[in-house]
Amino acid sequence: MESKFTEAYPKTPDATREEECLRVSDMLDLMIDGEASTDEQQYFNKHIEECVSCFENHQKQKLLKGLVSGHLKRVIVPHSLVQSIKARIQETL
Repeated sequence: MESKFTEAYPKTPDATREEECLRVSDMLDLMIDGEASTDEQQYFNKHIEECVSCFENHQKQKLLKGLVSGHLKRVIVPHSLVQSIKARIQETL
């Protein structure tokens, strides 16, 4: 006898599920940072309603971001340092 969980959330073929999980994993930072498009948000939310593993990853990532951001201080740096860093980045591109 199957549990209510498996009845409510039917199994998806493994290859399809893996592909969906990879897509959701790629969107995780966008979702956490509030930068995902409306379509991405809808896809992501629908998937994590059906996939326990992705839901748990999302919860862990949100918790981690909250812990880290709660311990960071914003520091104002000299404009010259900002320009120097940007110039070095451009040199590597």
